[in-house]
Amino acid sequence: MTPEAENAIRSVARKCRAEILKAIDGQPKSDHDSIITTLLDKHARTIQCLPPGTFPAKRWLSFYVRQVDKETKHVS
Repeated sequence: MTPEAENAIRSVARKCRAEILKAIDGQPKSDHDSIITTLLDKHARTIQCLPPGTFPAKRWLSFYVRQVDKETKHVS
């Protein structure tokens, strides 16, 4: 994967993570899976052509959302 593609996916992952955190705030844990899945689907459409063909865009996005989350929590 090119650095440009990775940076683009990471940028979308940061936006997606922020939207996920905002959406699940105050919601019961039983609703979190459906909320997260919906948001990942929404944001994965924007990066459909960027990742290499090894995995679907949603899986790449999910990976980078977790990476960004780890990095954010580590810095704080």
